[in-house]
Amino acid sequence: MNSSPVSWALAGFGVGGRVFHAPLLRSAEGIDLTTIVAGPRHEGEPALMGAALVSDIDELPALGVEGVTITTPAGTHVELAHRALDLGLHVVVDKPFALNAADAQALVDHAEAAGLMLSVYQNRRWDGDYLSVKHIVESGVLGPVHRFHSRIHRFKPSLPAWASSGPTEGGGVLVDLGPHLIDQAVGLFGRVTAVGAELLAVGDGVGAENDVVLSLWHVNGTRSLIEASLVAASAGIRFQVNGFEGGITLDGFDIQEEDLFAGRTPESMGDSWGLEPHDRLARLQLGDAEEFRSLESGAWNVYYPAMAAAIRGDGPVPVDARDAIHTCAVIDAARIASAERRVVELSEIA
Repeated sequence: MNSSPVSWALAGFGVGGRVFHAPLLRSAEGIDLTTIVAGPRHEGEPALMGAALVSDIDELPALGVEGVTITTPAGTHVELAHRALDLGLHVVVDKPFALNAADAQALVDHAEAAGLMLSVYQNRRWDGDYLSVKHIVESGVLGPVHRFHSRIHRFKPSLPAWASSGPTEGGGVLVDLGPHLIDQAVGLFGRVTAVGAELLAVGDGVGAENDVVLSLWHVNGTRSLIEASLVAASAGIRFQVNGFEGGITLDGFDIQEEDLFAGRTPESMGDSWGLEPHDRLARLQLGDAEEFRSLESGAWNVYYPAMAAAIRGDGPVPVDARDAIHTCAVIDAARIASAERRVVELSEIA
């Protein structure tokens, strides 16, 4: 078995590449970030940290690069991922994996035919708050769960670029935040069988929806209410779980994003990485009793070591790209549900 580090590249060096991927790649065992694919404006930036800067992914194989993370604007993900597979590269695609389920399926089929590793960067499977909720739900103390409420609410009157472009270019919170929230709900309660949705574009110059509410019917009978908004008055409750024997409420937001924006990394923080503040607690209501539980540590830093191990033949990819096909199908159904003001069965669009 080849035990040498996997030579890796980042395609895209905006906020996604520079803040969310590069620090985790540089902190990961078994993988070396050697190359950045980005425009010449990045030449000489300290953030490159010695990585080579090239202008096109076609240059990667000649540099000995074995794999690439696609973290360019959302509407370019599929085309670039196909090109990378054609070059013989293993691929990680940042969310959204694709803008529709048909494109997602085609990308998975391409990787399987080429015999290459393909994964989607669903890092929020390793949010500390989500892991805490998941373990409480799986413990059974809440009894059967009938309702799960998950939201990411922000107030950003000055829209980021991805919010002002249209849906066909990958704009809007449905494909930016939606994949995280849908993936987490599916991880808790199983695949989605039907979808209701309200997709709103609030304000002037908005190219795609910036306020989204999804109602998901899970195969196990649980209903999830998913909300993502850039025009919300307050953050509100991050998670609420309602079970027959009890429930969970949890405020706040996973600490790992804040740490990365502040320049802190798994490498610099060591065992402190992902630790939530001591006063951020999950509130459990179990019968008549109320209790508070500390949160597990977040672990985004497990993703890239697992990807490297998979490429070297030691285990599966950290997130199966086929999971993204289902997520994209939920998004497809949401667009129909909102446009036609009805509940859409996923079997209708299979």
